[in-house]
Amino acid sequence: MKKSNLFKISAPFVLVIAIISIIYPKELTNFVIMVTTFFYVSFDWFILWLPLLALVLGLFIAFSKYGKIKLSSHEPEYSTFSWMSMLFTAGIGVGIVFYGPLEALWHYQTSPIGINGNYDQQEAMQNAMSISLFVWGLPAWALYTFGGIIIAYFAYRHNGAFAPQACVEIAFKNRIFTKPISKIIILGAIISIALSVSASVAMAVGQVSSGLKIIFDTDFSSDFYKIIILICLSLAFTLASILPISKGMKILGDWTMIISIILLLFVFISGPTHYFISVIVTSIGEVITKTISHSFNLYIFKSRDWLVWYPLAYIVWWITWTPFVGVFLAKISRGRTLKEFILCSIMIPTGFMVVWFSVFSGYGLLDEVQMSKEIVAMANSSNYEGTIYRILQDFPFSKLTQIITVFLFISFVITTITSAAISLGIMTSDDAKSENKFKAAFWCIIIALVSFAVVVTGKIEGIKAMGSFTGFIFVYLLFIMGAALFKQLRKDTK
Repeated sequence: MKKSNLFKISAPFVLVIAIISIIYPKELTNFVIMVTTFFYVSFDWFILWLPLLALVLGLFIAFSKYGKIKLSSHEPEYSTFSWMSMLFTAGIGVGIVFYGPLEALWHYQTSPIGINGNYDQQEAMQNAMSISLFVWGLPAWALYTFGGIIIAYFAYRHNGAFAPQACVEIAFKNRIFTKPISKIIILGAIISIALSVSASVAMAVGQVSSGLKIIFDTDFSSDFYKIIILICLSLAFTLASILPISKGMKILGDWTMIISIILLLFVFISGPTHYFISVIVTSIGEVITKTISHSFNLYIFKSRDWLVWYPLAYIVWWITWTPFVGVFLAKISRGRTLKEFILCSIMIPTGFMVVWFSVFSGYGLLDEVQMSKEIVAMANSSNYEGTIYRILQDFPFSKLTQIITVFLFISFVITTITSAAISLGIMTSDDAKSENKFKAAFWCIIIALVSFAVVVTGKIEGIKAMGSFTGFIFVYLLFIMGAALFKQLRKDTK
């Protein structure tokens, strides 16, 4: 497929799928859930350990002779802080603010290793934090990093495209399967990226409207207010996507990370600090000792629903986002060695996630077992967006911190969509190497239009289902991409 034709094919294809997802969300969702449930239940043994495999392979590259390989002869374009900020805000985004107070509570109440599994309170709480950090910590960052080094290596060392299919085209050149596999990889990546981030925008609109309602005691949940919020968000991430990365995404990433750290430190210092320290220390031990056991525990004689819709669904969602996070990470990583790339991209974000979830999820658990139980009551009433605002009410200057949190929501969604649009613009540009502000802006418009339809109709299920479903193929394609990387590494270092 010529690069010049890729944009013309993929953009209408995404629109058609999006329209079907909006018109028939229930039917499409039911079909996708049926198919994905079959794959989850049939191949859970195959999916669950993939992040661990990515982690092991990544660490092997880092500490082997390959780790000294440098991505281009240039010096790094960005400072380590800016580099990590852009990676972090692109790879996780608004999810940590949305799920932070709730993640451990869900596992504490519903998982087979929580209170429903006949564990005592202390052990159930510890298990809940452990599984929360399993799905949000090392697995996500190991997958993103592995995808990133594959794309970066072939882009910088072999002048390949900044696109996930380039590794197959270069390492398996002239093979009979190269062209069809390449087409599947790139089209699957574009469709899954555009639809999954559209779902994220639609969810973020609800999060911002909920925050404004709590702060100003005025209902911002009507379609009118949500559309205004969506327009403002769309203008912001479109502007950021057409600016050079050094002037748009870098500044956004830096400020988003700074605001996150300030909010985290404020809650840590003004809250039950000793309790938070205890949770952090325990969580570090859980990450070190339980990552392998979580990667192979299929809970054979326990609830399958929890396994399917928590650990497995998370892992597949991280894999779905691996193409665009990998492209963006590769683009900002010129001049890094493979060892630096791998260790920084896995360890630093994982460390931040340990502290973040230990504080916010830890406080949610504390409220459940010793305090008002209002946080879990809000979650059970489907007011997920309001839980972090409720936590901040227990601390000084709550109005100010709630306003800061609204801005944090906005900033996270802008950075996520900006990085996705930049990646889509690169992948669909004529040479699949250069930033293309016009195509990035077009993808922003596509994402905004799909999000608008979802906000107006309230039918987010179809978009979410299709976004994750089209990305499901990368569960299998990652093996081919990984094989291409190791084949080329061996060949290049003979």
